[in-house]
Amino acid sequence: MSDVSLLEEFLSVKYLGKWDWSPDGQFIAFIWDDGGVRDLWVVEPGVSLPQKVTSAEKGVYDIAWLPESTKLFFTMDNAIYEMCISPMSKPRLIFKSMKDIAGISCSPDANTLAFGLDGNLYLCDLTASSITQLDIPGRLSQTSELGIVVWSPSGAKFAFSFKDADTYHQIGVMTQNGTLLWKSNYQTSLTDFCWFDEDNLYFANRQNYGRSADLMMLNIGAEDTSLSTIMRLEGSGKGPLLSTKCAPSPDQTKGLLLLEDTGFAHYYVYDRRNGNVKQVTFGESEDYGHAGDYAVWCLDSSGFVYSSNKRSKGERQIYKHSLDTREELEIIGLPGTNSKPKFSSTGKMAFMHCDVYRNMDLWVCDEDGHNPTQITFSMPETLTPERQIAPEEISFESAGGLTIYGYLMKPDNIPQGTRIPALVWVHGGPVRQMRQGWHPLPSYALFHSLNQYFVHRGYAVLAVNFRGGIGYGRDFREALYRKMGVDDVADVVNAGRFLKSLPYIDPERIAVWGLSYGGYMTLHSLTQYPGEFKAGINIAGIWDFAQYTRWAEKRYGKGMGFFESFLDGRPEDSPDLYAQASPVTFADNLQDPLMSLHGTRDGNVDFEQLDRIVKDCVRRRKLHEAVYYPDEVHVFSHKTTWLDAIPKIEEFLDRYV
Repeated sequence: MSDVSLLEEFLSVKYLGKWDWSPDGQFIAFIWDDGGVRDLWVVEPGVSLPQKVTSAEKGVYDIAWLPESTKLFFTMDNAIYEMCISPMSKPRLIFKSMKDIAGISCSPDANTLAFGLDGNLYLCDLTASSITQLDIPGRLSQTSELGIVVWSPSGAKFAFSFKDADTYHQIGVMTQNGTLLWKSNYQTSLTDFCWFDEDNLYFANRQNYGRSADLMMLNIGAEDTSLSTIMRLEGSGKGPLLSTKCAPSPDQTKGLLLLEDTGFAHYYVYDRRNGNVKQVTFGESEDYGHAGDYAVWCLDSSGFVYSSNKRSKGERQIYKHSLDTREELEIIGLPGTNSKPKFSSTGKMAFMHCDVYRNMDLWVCDEDGHNPTQITFSMPETLTPERQIAPEEISFESAGGLTIYGYLMKPDNIPQGTRIPALVWVHGGPVRQMRQGWHPLPSYALFHSLNQYFVHRGYAVLAVNFRGGIGYGRDFREALYRKMGVDDVADVVNAGRFLKSLPYIDPERIAVWGLSYGGYMTLHSLTQYPGEFKAGINIAGIWDFAQYTRWAEKRYGKGMGFFESFLDGRPEDSPDLYAQASPVTFADNLQDPLMSLHGTRDGNVDFEQLDRIVKDCVRRRKLHEAVYYPDEVHVFSHKTTWLDAIPKIEEFLDRYV
């Protein structure tokens, strides 16, 4: 029987969403997810504790500061609101809809708010309080991290992405009055666009399933429009390029690129004045923390700060690079993961930090990293270090002689001679990396808390960093090439065998569980290696990769796939590789109990995968259980869902493990 009070304690952690400095550098607005309810909070670093400013029903999903003010716009419960933060005012309704609002973006001149709704683009005139739907060439999409639209520095025009008739993602440029200045027309999808200055728009044209790309510059001046290629990126041919993003410097003369020419992710500076691209960071390390993390320029463009695992593969510290002196300084050396640095207009730096005992929270320091101070506190007071289990790093050899790392947690004070059950936890992605403790991404911080719960319940848990993930270089990540469903599965199985070698683990009581790609690995482990695990729990995993690929292309458009680069194209191009990559191919071998869970509103993996699992297991008379949650998403978002799911999982484990 589950310990509900203990489970509720571990589910009482808040998870950080979008955050940003106010234009005057005085406040930080951020979204906190508390058990599936996302609310807007504001903190004034060094002055006050975080203050909750909304009480949402569905949640707050996007925020945007009005330039040169303390006024903030946000989306909440299918509506757009504005409010003043200093002095604090009540939110004022700007627009209400029956459907989800895709995102908001304020123009730099503070006159216009852009937002997306149901595939359409709207502009709200903040001076006249009027809203206009724009006539765009296709269905609105979002392929830039900078917002639903990306404004030019003056706000006179903006760039946006849309899906054309063939569902490729194109780019359009419009004026504030809705005049279309330019649109692309490629048989590929374009991403990562940003303005270098008022007339020059950067974007990436990814090709060959993301294995190569042209980095382009569009000049869209008053007289004419021209396109030029900055450089051609050619990867190894064994997987997608890690990044095609470019971060312009504040003085508009340079851009930062994250490339892997040496086999490790390092920063390169693109000099607009002469067109040169020069590597500036080095070593057998990766110079980014996780998905969404990227270097940021110093305010004077003299250098930049970035997150890197120079010190340890499983950690990230923050470094400052000077372009003039080439000096590298570690400015944030806190153990754990330090990432997503962001400067205020006054030169203060905020960043995210998590470690063995602390969940990801915001910290603030000066521009050189001095006096780092925590400013948000997401952990319940009861989850002290004494209440938590510190993971230890382990390693073992797997297929092809590759060393695989992981983090093992076990209960304290196991009596001598006692053997306990164990779980292998498998992350999703697969371009992720579990850390020694709390994780910088909410999904995996959540599962760290759930794994802590299972350790308190008497299990040892091994979180395995199988091949295909980040942190260990390009070759490690691209080891999936033509090997999906082969060597990655061997890594998971060998994690189980590592556990079996430990004197305090009962080798007959080991199960495997995972989310997304981790659920997919669970399905593969049970179907290709029957008898290795006593049972498996699959959360939103892929059963049939051809089915998934067709669904993903229909949902997200052409040219946006990730796995095609490892599988040498679409299903019709490489049927044997797709069969090899699909657990359904090996379904006849399934003999160990399987439990599958899935949310009906999953936007990452089609819910029909669960239907197929059930249908195929019933037809073959395999021992299985299936649980679905109406309106839940890929990573179940509501605390109430987990309070239902974990006891079901625990009861399943009690019966079969």
